[in-house]
Amino acid sequence: MVATFKEGIDVVIDVLKDNWNRGNTDNYKPVIIDIAETGAERGKRLDLDRTDYIMVFETAHNEETPELLYDFVTTRINITVDMRTMRSRKHFQAMENELRRCIHLKRKGDGANFDRLVYKTRTDLSDRSKKLFRMNYQIEVVIFAELIP
Repeated sequence: MVATFKEGIDVVIDVLKDNWNRGNTDNYKPVIIDIAETGAERGKRLDLDRTDYIMVFETAHNEETPELLYDFVTTRINITVDMRTMRSRKHFQAMENELRRCIHLKRKGDGANFDRLVYKTRTDLSDRSKKLFRMNYQIEVVIFAELIP
């Protein structure tokens, strides 16, 4: 029987939604969405004048086999977190600090769905001419010793 874990993208979304403290971001909580979701109102333009957005999507899924035991794999799932705001650079930095706080809070796993949550890289995609502050972050969800049937 294969172990069933929460999907990597759901892990990151739940960590952000459940642990985001709006008190750390000027009393604003961004809309956190999975861009692959097919529900109503998805795929339309984002109104960044009204709210901030965090869009989450999976970019890679890797499995590593240990040298001796071929019954288990270590799974590494790379999740991209695309964070956007038009409020101010200071507000954007507060959002980034809150994102890092949430990820580091759960870095040791939850004991059931994943073993590690790693804050890896960030890429600045801001457009100062449009006053759009945007960063992409790579978060890695790691599952050790996942049983292979």
